[in-house]
Amino acid sequence: MIARVACRAVFLDAGGVLVLPDRHLLAGALAEIGIEIDPDAVPGAHYRAVRTLDRPSSRRDYERALLPQLGIARGRTAEALATWDRLADRRRAGQVLWREPTPGAAETIAALKRAGIAVVIVTNSDGHGEENLRASGFHDVPVIDSTVVGSAKPDPRIFEIALALAGAAASETAHVGDALVNDVAGALAAGITPIHFDPLRLCRANDHRHVRSLPGISRHVVLAR
Repeated sequence: MIARVACRAVFLDAGGVLVLPDRHLLAGALAEIGIEIDPDAVPGAHYRAVRTLDRPSSRRDYERALLPQLGIARGRTAEALATWDRLADRRRAGQVLWREPTPGAAETIAALKRAGIAVVIVTNSDGHGEENLRASGFHDVPVIDSTVVGSAKPDPRIFEIALALAGAAASETAHVGDALVNDVAGALAAGITPIHFDPLRLCRANDHRHVRSLPGISRHVVLAR
């Protein structure tokens, strides 16, 4: 059994770790323009898209990596991207796209807090990360939004801001994220223990920790004494 990390703080990524694109909102909007997808394919498509973006040769942005994973034909890419952009703009859509909590998210945060471990959300977002997470039911958890603080993962400065907020040293902190480039590499650069959230077991690297479910974090961390 792998030894647990003695932690005073656990940082959590937002997109892909705490929330996913609302499968029914996305499927419904695409259906309106004649593009049919399976709503239940959205979570898996997200993690496969992120894994694609982790490849050194990747030149895509997230949306362009996601669409093929949903089975959307290349000839419909422009229409699908326009629909995604509309949904992602809260002012135009009138609701939050990234609002579907991942299984066990709220329960995991509560369990970490009960154990006496500080929890901070560290997210690359557009300045509305905290607002959007509140709309998704995540309250009483501080949010470090890259646009607000002027630093984005994998830059270690965003983690240093979170460490100061949590009152924890890097050596007693773990960060849970679903992207190798932003989360794992960024945490390592800041001296923080990375935990790769990989529900589909797409990563076979053995140089960092993995969890397939959020409750699994408890097997990796323990309160520092």
